[in-house]
Amino acid sequence: MLQYIALGAASFLLIFSAGTDIYSRRIYNSASFCIFFLAILVAHGRGDLTEEMVAVILIFPFLYTLWILRIFGGGDVKFILAVIPLVPLCRLVSMFLSISVAGIFVALCCLAVSRLGKWDQKYSVSLSGVSALRVKSPVSVPYGVAIAMGVLVETFRDQGMQ
Repeated sequence: MLQYIALGAASFLLIFSAGTDIYSRRIYNSASFCIFFLAILVAHGRGDLTEEMVAVILIFPFLYTLWILRIFGGGDVKFILAVIPLVPLCRLVSMFLSISVAGIFVALCCLAVSRLGKWDQKYSVSLSGVSALRVKSPVSVPYGVAIAMGVLVETFRDQGMQ
């Protein structure tokens, strides 16, 4: 029972973090920490906490390298490390694949919004009140949204909600 409550709370925090990433391009440390704590409870409920922690430790250097190379932001790295225990190890590759597919979708949406923003500059009256269409820069992609989408898909698949 505690595992399902923790999974529900983590799902809420994933959606919250995706929203803050869209709005301010930030993933809060407190949200990542809470998700990690809840993910530990979920992994403990499944009985594979030790294996999940080893996976986090082994994946960390790769993600750290991506941060050093400026491929991922620091918030994205923390977010991915926090969500790894939410998904069983047998679905870890599938989770990264789901995140990648969601990332393509998010990037295409950002590209479309960027193009729409250029159109919006020409006709500023029609879309000026829509704050979700404003993007800080055309190259900024809120990858936290893709991470949240990919993890939610895999956790729901794991729970049998296909």
